[in-house]
Amino acid sequence: MVIFIVMLLLLCLFEIKFTGKNGFEDYMSPKKTGAIKGIFVIIVVLSHLRQYITLDASWYNVSFQKFMVFLGQLMVVMFLFYSGYGVLLGLEKKEGYAKSIITKRVPKVFIHYDIAVVVFFVLGHLTGTKYPIKRLLLSLVGLDGVGNSVWFIVVIIALYIVTFFAFIIVRRNVVVGTAITTVLSVGLVVFFCYFREGQYWWYDTVMCYPLGMWYAIAKPYIDKKLMPSFGKWFACTAVSIAAFIALRELRFSMNGSRTVFIFEALVFALVIVFVSMRMSICNPVLCWFGKRVFGIYILQRIPMIVLSYFGLNDKPFLFSAACFAITIVLAEIFERLTDKLDIALKLTKKNS
Repeated sequence: MVIFIVMLLLLCLFEIKFTGKNGFEDYMSPKKTGAIKGIFVIIVVLSHLRQYITLDASWYNVSFQKFMVFLGQLMVVMFLFYSGYGVLLGLEKKEGYAKSIITKRVPKVFIHYDIAVVVFFVLGHLTGTKYPIKRLLLSLVGLDGVGNSVWFIVVIIALYIVTFFAFIIVRRNVVVGTAITTVLSVGLVVFFCYFREGQYWWYDTVMCYPLGMWYAIAKPYIDKKLMPSFGKWFACTAVSIAAFIALRELRFSMNGSRTVFIFEALVFALVIVFVSMRMSICNPVLCWFGKRVFGIYILQRIPMIVLSYFGLNDKPFLFSAACFAITIVLAEIFERLTDKLDIALKLTKKNS
């Protein structure tokens, strides 16, 4: 399985660019951030594949497992960070954007998610898992699952809702609105920690979303200080990496404390952002994956379930390659169909 990590590394190296002088001014553009999200969504698929296959103790499989354990929940950090960043830009630049969060963005996520839930429900019945209607209904609102991934969708919708309430209160004051969103996000952490006790993935990356919002506010100042000066950029990047390592060691010394991990995740996001200032990983393949993160994330388990049902998961490499290929096709179909649906429901504009 480590071959997939090697292939991902080679993909990252394709068309990679470095600069030492003024940095890449577009390092937070949709294209550049999309490529980074593409890297991490591929890693997410690889992580979930491990639940359906059995790997022997060969050095390459052990290396693959160690890489996955190293990343753990960090693989979803940038999705939340970039989401918060993008939402803040919308709130700054677009009149009525706060209202659109609740009237367009949240319904769109729910509709796309519910389409996938119905597919999983039907698939379950076809493969011998008879889910009751009650479970389907609960799954449609994110309170249960029918083989699909749930937690990330619920968390991101919850974050959108608290952002809406924060900015309805303060209108276009982005600093106060972001401060309120941050406080409410802490409340979400406490809420999920209590009601999802033991399921740390529900809450330990939540704060990366408001961090993305704060970064959007501070970006002009950060760019002014770090972009022209390689020395200042290097110092900030080195300090961030050192802080990440220190927090990681502290977490392990505290028996895997998820409280420490929350701060580790925040610093990890900053490391990725600082590195992207002067290292551009952007090619058409990664951009394609980054543009279809939702579809890939929500549909990836479909081929895993189907191929496992037919007993094809006894050959890890072929099984994984087939799952990737099918997921790519499903994600493309899903993207095209939901684009048309969103336009029909006036949740988005044509060619937007």
